[in-house]
Amino acid sequence: WEVGGAQGSSLSPCHGGGSWDQDSGVPSLRGEGGAHEGPVLMCVCPQLYAKVKTRAEVRGGGRKPWRQKGSGRARHGSIRSPLWRGGGIAHGPRGPTSYYYMLPMKVRVLGLKVALTVKLMQDDLHIVDSLDIPTADPQYLLDLARYRHWGRSVLIVDV
Repeated sequence: WEVGGAQGSSLSPCHGGGSWDQDSGVPSLRGEGGAHEGPVLMCVCPQLYAKVKTRAEVRGGGRKPWRQKGSGRARHGSIRSPLWRGGGIAHGPRGPTSYYYMLPMKVRVLGLKVALTVKLMQDDLHIVDSLDIPTADPQYLLDLARYRHWGRSVLIVDV
């Protein structure tokens, strides 16, 4: 993805497909009819896999380039040393990097508290003391939420 001709930008749409609208500089999804097919979520997507070859993995360099003493040149053992052009990389990235981060429990609890407070202020919070579910069918819960007008998102907590 390129933004205004700048290559290597890490800001990209989080879904496959789509193109940048050159007039406004924002990504757009255009189907066959030219209409937007859905929302475009922007994220900074880190590169998950970066790997370079060490001196042992670079092709070649099996023999000593010249003898140890007597030539007047500096001693070398391989032409694939990190000092040489075309040699291996000494301390480069070695594979997939995990960017997984678990929020602390206090932050997660605070987020739930804030979300429930906002729902309460908007008069969208429905608290049910006891709920008898006669069947394990998920469709029953969907019908129950639709019948009681609980809205599109329902959080069920069993304490």
